[in-house]
Amino acid sequence: MELIQTQVKNRFKDLLIILGASILLTLSAWIAIPLPFTPVPITFTAQLVLFLAVTMGRKGAYATALYIAQGLAGLPVFAKGGATFAHLLGPTGGYIIGFLISACVLAYLSERMKDKTPAKLFGLMMLGTAIIYSFGLPHLALFVGAGNAIKLGFAPFLPGGLIKQAIAFRGLKHFC
Repeated sequence: MELIQTQVKNRFKDLLIILGASILLTLSAWIAIPLPFTPVPITFTAQLVLFLAVTMGRKGAYATALYIAQGLAGLPVFAKGGATFAHLLGPTGGYIIGFLISACVLAYLSERMKDKTPAKLFGLMMLGTAIIYSFGLPHLALFVGAGNAIKLGFAPFLPGGLIKQAIAFRGLKHFC
């Protein structure tokens, strides 16, 4: 009986952690800086997805899945208060799908990593960034054309993305 109570407490604690992380993802999406020349806003969501996946493993992936499920259910959790399946069909939908795929891949790899160092976790985050762009850019190209996808969905975000990754790297030092 005591073992069951402990397991229930641990599951409840895990659920609260996952819910809390999904709320953090929502807050990171709401802090969106629109750029006048692109439909893709600046947010911290991608870096947070990556950070949660490498530091929390499958709980980070579950939090990302919950965040997306909340948006699909109609809660205004995406950037600029976006929600529903229709939002995934819009210009930024590929990035959101990339969040989930990236979180799952990074969680899997992170949980199997024996010697976690900030540099290795940072490398995983860079892989995750590539995964997000590999889904986001082709989807964006459906709206702006293949030639403009890099100009509107990658190049403007490279300098800020590197800064945000550096900030995340500093945070990784506390988890290793």
